[in-house]
Amino acid sequence: MVFIESHGDVPCLTAYAAIPLTEVELGKVKAEFELGACSQFNPLLELKIFPAPDAYIGKSHQYMRAKEDEAGRNDAFVVIDEDYIERHAIWFVDAFADADMVENKEAESTEVVIKLLIQMDCLALSYICWESNTTVLEDLDHAGVEKPLKNDFWQPEVSNCGGLDMKEQQWDQVVEVTAEPGEFTETRDKTLLDNFSPEPKVLGKLKDKVAKAAGLIASWTFINEAKPIDMPDGSQKTFPVGSVLLQQAYNPEAPWPKYKWPKGSL
Repeated sequence: MVFIESHGDVPCLTAYAAIPLTEVELGKVKAEFELGACSQFNPLLELKIFPAPDAYIGKSHQYMRAKEDEAGRNDAFVVIDEDYIERHAIWFVDAFADADMVENKEAESTEVVIKLLIQMDCLALSYICWESNTTVLEDLDHAGVEKPLKNDFWQPEVSNCGGLDMKEQQWDQVVEVTAEPGEFTETRDKTLLDNFSPEPKVLGKLKDKVAKAAGLIASWTFINEAKPIDMPDGSQKTFPVGSVLLQQAYNPEAPWPKYKWPKGSL
């Protein structure tokens, strides 16, 4: 069986349900999140949904942000409120604006909360982007929000990852797989090599049966030498001579086990 390294620590956000949700509505919220987060096979983000504290009900997002900060909970959080029912979107509440944002006329003052109304199925992918190469402020621009930001600003457009089909994007999720001799095949077919840059001398992919058993899709890719992997328990996983490291795509339609939500979540 091919070896796939565990996902490790997946980032997890708190979500406050500031309105009553029926079982059907809660199920819909969860299904939308799972779709965008690829939760069943390659979780990009996790979410813990709690009923909002009584003190938060009917209060502004800046009030919630201030109370979270006072409690030492400085991470961004999610609010599920009337906008989920009315506009089919949730609020990602980031942080208070800093002095640079005020100076650059991104926000009126440091008392303004940076937040974004976003489709639930777009939350995970957007969060990964915010952590790497984009910002919430950029997405606010795309959503038509006027600058400098004011508290409780109006957001004309719901953020939706540029209209990306979140079901289709699941097919773009890839993983590095360590395969032992007999689990993969190679080719030196020039017509296939020409499709890669820089052009390699050889390509590899998992054998179809091996890929199917692992919930993956076999496709030609670059070959790298397999190296020992440090395991969570401190041991080291080694592989036979001739083992390789390949990048293969997940098959979202494989019989993945049901996703388990974090302990304590609704």
